[in-house]
Amino acid sequence: MRRLALGNPNTIVKELKQIGVDEEAYPIFVNKAQYSVYKFDSLSCAQANVLKQTALICGADLAIPRSAYAGGHGKIISAILFANRRELQRIQQRLEEQPWIKPITKALEEILTQKTRPNLVLGRRKIVFDHTYIMGAINITHDSFYKGSRYTTTDVLRKAVKQMEKDGADFIDIGAESSRPGAEPLTKKEEIDRLKLFFPTVARATRLPISIDTYKADVAAYAIDQGAKIVNDISGLSFDKKMVKVVARNRAVLIMMHIKGTPKNMQVKPRYNDLMGEIHDYFKQRIDLALQHGIDKKRMIIDPGLGFGKRLEHNYEIANRLSEFTDFNLPILVGHSRKSFIGKPFDIPPEQRLEGTLGFATILIRNGANILRVHDVLPAKKVAMLIDKVKQ
Repeated sequence: MRRLALGNPNTIVKELKQIGVDEEAYPIFVNKAQYSVYKFDSLSCAQANVLKQTALICGADLAIPRSAYAGGHGKIISAILFANRRELQRIQQRLEEQPWIKPITKALEEILTQKTRPNLVLGRRKIVFDHTYIMGAINITHDSFYKGSRYTTTDVLRKAVKQMEKDGADFIDIGAESSRPGAEPLTKKEEIDRLKLFFPTVARATRLPISIDTYKADVAAYAIDQGAKIVNDISGLSFDKKMVKVVARNRAVLIMMHIKGTPKNMQVKPRYNDLMGEIHDYFKQRIDLALQHGIDKKRMIIDPGLGFGKRLEHNYEIANRLSEFTDFNLPILVGHSRKSFIGKPFDIPPEQRLEGTLGFATILIRNGANILRVHDVLPAKKVAMLIDKVKQ
C-alpha cells in the first residue's frame, strides 16, 4: 500500500483512469478527494447539534464545544466542520428540509457553487486568474525601506518601467508616500505635487495598467485623471471616507489591504486574539462597504497586508493559511518582496533578501496568491511561471 497525494483534480482522474474506473464515477471520487475544514461562527446550540448529527450521518464530522451538548437558550457558539465535497453536498441536501437552519444551508451552497478561479474587470478587459500575475513596485520616495525601489529622476524611472514591462510585469504600482513602519505621512498636496513630477512619465512609458498606491481620495482622483486604472488602498477604505466614492464614480479597480494601526504605529506590539478570523471579518466588512457604495465585486482585490501590523509569526501564519481567503472568490494580492520577515531569520538587510523573497513566493502561489507585488519582476516572473506549471 502507498499513500497518494492527489490535491489536483487532474491527478485524481489520472490515477482513476490507470486502474480502469468508469468515467461516470470520476466526479464522485474527485469530490471525495477534495477534503476541507470550515469554521462556523454564531451558531445556536440547537443549530450546532443538528449540524453535528447531519454531518455524522453523511460521513463527515463537526467539532463543537462540550457546553453545546447541554444547550442553553440564546447561547452562541462556533463549530468546525470536517468534510469532503461529496459529504458537503449530502449535508446541504439534508438540511434543505429544515428551513429554520437556512443560514447554514446558504453558507454550504456558497461553498459548493464557488468558482475555482476569480476574475477581474479592468476597464473593458476581463482578467481570469488562470496563472499568477506580477505587479512591479515603483516608489517615487526617498525613504522607502528598500533603496532599490526608490526612483527619484524621470530618466531612471522611465527606464525602470520599460524594463519591468519587458521582464513580464502585468501591472505597475506607483506610490509617492512611503508606508514603511514608522514612516511620517505626507499631506495630500505634498503627495500630489510629487506625483505631478513623475506620474506622467510612467503613463507615457508603459501600456500596462497602472495602480496608484495611496489611501487619500484626492490623490487617487488625480492619478485616475492621469490614467491610473487601479487604486491600491493600504487602509482598505478606512483612512479617508471619500475614497470609496472616488473609486465607485470612476469604476476603478480597488485593492483593499488589511492593516492594524497606521504606518506610523502599526509595528508597535501588534496583537490579535484570532489572527485569521479578525482579518477574515475585516475583509467581509470592507467588501460589504464597497458593495453598498456601488463598487462592483468584479472590480475588487484583497491583500492580507504582510508586514502591516503583523509580528514575525503572524506573517508566516498568513502565508501558510492564505487559501482561507479564497472563500471570498476575489483575486488575492500579496506584497512580500524583501520585507523584514524574510530577512529577520538571517539578520540580513533588504538588499540581500532576493532569494528569500523568491522562496516565499512559491508558498504564496501554492496557497492561493493571484498577484505578487514585487521589486524584482523578472526573477518573480520566472518563479511564478514554474510554480504555475507545477500546480497545473
